[in-house]
Amino acid sequence: MKYEVKNIHIGSLIFSSLPIVIFALGFLGAITAFFMVPTPIVGGMSLGKKALAVGMYSFLYMFLALALFVFLAFVYNFFTAVLGLSGIKVDLEEEE
Repeated sequence: MKYEVKNIHIGSLIFSSLPIVIFALGFLGAITAFFMVPTPIVGGMSLGKKALAVGMYSFLYMFLALALFVFLAFVYNFFTAVLGLSGIKVDLEEEE
């Protein structure tokens, strides 16, 4: 079966598990950046400041990545719906 993605609902990006997954990836990256491979600037920070930096980094990473995904979905919807270009085509097969 061939399907074509004509529209991406922006609400489904925001209110799904995607922000939590992005936050978790940002959290792992922040733990790595602030605790495992610290730079000389981070080396003098106390444990509380590092924990606060990890939280802020994770939240900001989630917010910026989600804003990028929403913008890309808006642009995709514009090109497919308004300009009439074809969407992404997916060929699916049923398992036996």
